[in-house]
Amino acid sequence: MPAGTTVARLVDEFVATLYQHGIVIDRRTVEQEMRDRIADIAERLGTSPEAVLLDHAGRGWGQQMAYGVLAQIRKERLLPEAPIAS
Repeated sequence: MPAGTTVARLVDEFVATLYQHGIVIDRRTVEQEMRDRIADIAERLGTSPEAVLLDHAGRGWGQQMAYGVLAQIRKERLLPEAPIAS
C-alpha cells in the first residue's frame, strides 16, 4: 500500500525531475495543476483529495508524472532536446 504523500512533495518531485532534464517550470503553476488533478481523481473515486494523497499517491508519483510530460514534450517535438526517461 502506498505510504501517502503531500502536494508539496509531489510538486518537488515533478519540478526537480524536469529540472534534471533542463526544463525549468513555475512551481505555483505545477502546484495548481496537481491540486486540480488530485481533485478530479478524488471526484472520480468518490473520496476526498486528502484520501487520494494518503491512499493512492506514494513517493515517486510526481516523478512519474514528470516523465510522462517529458515523453509528451519529445513526442510533440515541443523541445526536441528533452530526453525521454526510461
